[in-house]
Amino acid sequence: MIDLLDAAAGRDFRIPGANLPVRLSPLTRSSRLVRFPPGWARPEVGHYLAGEEFVVLEGELLVSGVTYRAGHHAWLPAGTMRHDSRAPRGALALACFDAEPTWVPSELDEPDGPSLRTPLAGVVIPEGGLRLTPHSLLFDRPAPLDRPAELVTVGTWTWQRADLMPLGRVLARFGD
Repeated sequence: MIDLLDAAAGRDFRIPGANLPVRLSPLTRSSRLVRFPPGWARPEVGHYLAGEEFVVLEGELLVSGVTYRAGHHAWLPAGTMRHDSRAPRGALALACFDAEPTWVPSELDEPDGPSLRTPLAGVVIPEGGLRLTPHSLLFDRPAPLDRPAELVTVGTWTWQRADLMPLGRVLARFGD
């Protein structure tokens, strides 16, 4: 189990089109812990050829006019145009891509589905969980898992890869 708020420092990484490097700590092939420094910005307009799911753990991120605060979950499908991305006071996020995150500078917007912003702590979860992306569900009670998943406990922000769900509100991501 990893405490995401106290995880290892990682390495510097420059997100395409950004003004400052971020600190990147890989967790799996597709999941990364990303620390955005104060003043980070990507003024370049473009999109990824992969869908991106992220959870803001600390601070806030602004992407295309939408503010994501601590506890917000985001899903940006492949092809979703991004502009005016920034973290004025810095942020910490868990980010996951569903394919190779190839950045394409472009003003064309051809998303392969709707973008979503979900406050993880306050959203109502139906019986059987709430599907947030093609790869993740949010649960508020233990549920059987048919295969290992990345499990993020909401609020305490712990991460583990397991096939047994911990107690509490849990984001389960299936992939890697």
